[in-house]
Amino acid sequence: MDALGGSPIVLGGAAIVALAVWGWWQFYQFCPHCGAPTRRVQRGWLRCRRCGRQYRRGLRLR
Repeated sequence: MDALGGSPIVLGGAAIVALAVWGWWQFYQFCPHCGAPTRRVQRGWLRCRRCGRQYRRGLRLR
């Protein structure tokens, strides 16, 4: 594992984080309030193009 630059635990953790971020971006392609497409803005936040609402990673809708 030295050739890959880390232990299996570290690499596994990085893979899980990458998968979680990818899944979050896939889930929030559209605004849950108005249905318009979202776009990425700074530091991983998403903003709705129509209503201007912003969503951050880990947001839980009620």
